[in-house]
Amino acid sequence: MLSQKQLNFLLVCLITFELFIVIIYLGSVLVSGKPYPPFDMNGKMTIPSLLQALHLFLIGLIPLILLFQECHSQIYPSRWFKLTFAILLIYGSIDEIWKVHLQLKNWIPWLDERTWLPLYIVLFILPLIIFYSEVRFLWRSYRQETFLGLLGMFIFGIGGFGAEVFKDIAQPLLSLLFTQDFVINFVEKIRIAFEEFLELIGENLVLYGFLLFLGKRLDKNQQKS
Repeated sequence: MLSQKQLNFLLVCLITFELFIVIIYLGSVLVSGKPYPPFDMNGKMTIPSLLQALHLFLIGLIPLILLFQECHSQIYPSRWFKLTFAILLIYGSIDEIWKVHLQLKNWIPWLDERTWLPLYIVLFILPLIIFYSEVRFLWRSYRQETFLGLLGMFIFGIGGFGAEVFKDIAQPLLSLLFTQDFVINFVEKIRIAFEEFLELIGENLVLYGFLLFLGKRLDKNQQKS
């Protein structure tokens, strides 16, 4: 496992690279009026999209690793906790690549284009409520790691859900304040950059916290054996 010093360095490198993506994305919009395709922060199969998917997949692998490592252990978090978060996170990585949430209206007739938002908010919060006792155990026993995970989830939620809500409020207001299409378009691109960057930062923190937790649990398991 990586040491905390190595993880700190990795976190700084990731955030620096993600800032670089934001600069290229907004810079290309300013220069040409549209984002440079490989760095489009609102596109499918682009560098930021694949990076987010990789983050979520790696985070989802960690509870899976512990699920197999501790399959005979009764210690918290339980097998159901690990399996639930692994499935949700790996689904999140799939959704990030293929934008499944935007296709739901084609598969489920009663859903409209925006119904995915409250649905995903429920999926985001519900596991924390269902497994509250286990989250409380983790907070008591692994406070730093749990704090990083919850902080990352909060930042991700602000980016993913808060920015979408802001979009609904801001777009009609921008149409009243500005008549130039370029200004309205560029403000929307800033919102997208803010949304995706916050999601990436949140994922970085969750991954950092999960890796710290994984290292401590594996050390503990080795000591027991």
